Amino acid sequence: MSESEATEAVAPHLESFQLDDLKIAYLEEGAGPTVLIGHCSSASHKEWLPLIHQLHDDWHFIAPDFIGYGRSDAWPVHRPFSIDGDVRILTELAEKADGPLHLVGHSYGAALALEAALRLGDRVKSLCLIEPVSFHLLRQENRPEWKEIDRLGVRVLTAVADGDDRRAAAAFMSYWLGRLRWFLAPDRFKRAIAATIPKVALEFTVAIEAETTLEDYAKVEAPTLLIVGGKTRAPARSVVEMLADALPDAELTIIPRAGHMSPFTHQSEIAKLILSHLSSHR
Repeated sequence: MSESEATEAVAPHLESFQLDDLKIAYLEEGAGPTVLIGHCSSASHKEWLPLIHQLHDDWHFIAPDFIGYGRSDAWPVHRPFSIDGDVRILTELAEKADGPLHLVGHSYGAALALEAALRLGDRVKSLCLIEPVSFHLLRQENRPEWKEIDRLGVRVLTAVADGDDRRAAAAFMSYWLGRLRWFLAPDRFKRAIAATIPKVALEFTVAIEAETTLEDYAKVEAPTLLIVGGKTRAPARSVVEMLADALPDAELTIIPRAGHMSPFTHQSEIAKLILSHLSSHR
């Protein structure tokens, strides 16, 4: 049995709650200060199982499956989507915590955590954001990196509109993983990504339509650790640098050999950084 299979085998039962007419699943584990932790696109709470199992003796983790992922319900096909749906998952789950919160997220989950921090205000004691894909900031600020994300969005959205989820998944994951790694990935993995790609396509609409500005994010006063891979894509790096300048209490850390998927490829380094930041603001 592989390490990932062993981790999954001991995964506890998930709880759930209703968000309007959608069932939202989440993992709740551990004791101590509450850490609300969000996964990236095309993933689930399982992204964070190694970290949760490592730290659950000292921290109370709440790890949701966002809409359309894991065991949570899919978004209704003909209903307009906005980032509010997934952000509300975090703010609703925040009500389960007594006292202050720590928010952690990767990629899409980091973008959601940042939005949730605006709404939760001084309840947020710390933030740890690993390459938040708040790409709407590139559009708003007329950054040249926006064109790269716009082209990716067109490829993914066009393929989904054509009913070709495999092609959409290939475009999306080749961008983040590299073409060779995607080509060599097991077919089971490719099928799993393709099954989530309609939700990923909806998330590109957030980049096109989101209105939260850098000035809005500057109101987030919680101590924030921003983590970026030294080999990540230029749009992701640019967003992190913009936020590092805008947030009033931000620290930027670079993992030199990592790309965008550092919580998977550099688990030990990410765990140490997260634990250090949490402990500093416990």
